[in-house]
Amino acid sequence: MEWLKILKEDILRFLHEKGDNTSTFNEITLESKLEKEDVVKALKSLENDDYIKISKESVCLTSQGKLKSQEIFEKHTFIENVYNHQIAHALEHYDTNDLKGAFEDVSSPLKLNNFNQNDTGFIVKLSIDNPMILSRLIGLGLAPGSYFKIIKKRRDLLVIESHRRLIVLDKKIGDNIEGVLKDESFISRTA
Repeated sequence: MEWLKILKEDILRFLHEKGDNTSTFNEITLESKLEKEDVVKALKSLENDDYIKISKESVCLTSQGKLKSQEIFEKHTFIENVYNHQIAHALEHYDTNDLKGAFEDVSSPLKLNNFNQNDTGFIVKLSIDNPMILSRLIGLGLAPGSYFKIIKKRRDLLVIESHRRLIVLDKKIGDNIEGVLKDESFISRTA
């Protein structure tokens, strides 16, 4: 997922959460925790998309921006009610169609360590308390709704493929990620 798209959506949601749909450049930069140059690039792109209007003192949503920011905010709120605030911040950027798999038949999820080599499935739950590890996993694409394949199992680690990346996980982390088994043909049709 492109970083600029994520930053633009975060800015739109932030502006929506402000009661008057207006903020300053400095507030947006502080909220994003990114360099000013990155924020400027995102704001210019949002202005070109006709989602915001930039004046000397403020940044405010246009009518089209209000609709888009409402959509992002509703997705974030829905996911936050199912998971938690931190996961919602990551998942709100995924296409709604990509997340549908995460809410299908999840009546009997397995810990990632209980999958066999070459099994495929999708992740339904992350039970990671450490926010740094959680952010890193989500950044790698291991979020609820993400498809994976167990490439190799060892006594101490798992090698999985997700989003065309190989990821090595300590077995302790594998015990805190749950998924649902799917066959290979299902993955290739929907990924």
